[in-house]
Amino acid sequence: MLFGFFILLVYWLAGEWVTALIGWPIPGNVVGLLLLWITLTIYRQVPKSLVDASSALIRYLTLLFVPAGVGLIQHWDRLMSNGLWIILIIAISTVLAALTMIALFKLLKAPGA
Repeated sequence: MLFGFFILLVYWLAGEWVTALIGWPIPGNVVGLLLLWITLTIYRQVPKSLVDASSALIRYLTLLFVPAGVGLIQHWDRLMSNGLWIILIIAISTVLAALTMIALFKLLKAPGA
């Protein structure tokens, strides 16, 4: 499992390096995740150490939401003054994202599947 964490760390750092090198506005961890996905697609299997490390991270995923909750408390005044607009924007963007995903799924769906 330790080797799996090492793989995740290497891809995260590679994504950060690529982002810093090219100057993209995309976060490095997203680029690293994309690089890992490309590698696993080419490799056609997920190594057991990576499965174990990923499962351990997913098990404790809720702990990663604690900083976001603390951020909400820190910006409580802003949230209360603009809360209705924030909820409206989140609702509209969620519906647009869902409709986009449905359209992409229908567009890219293999014939006969």
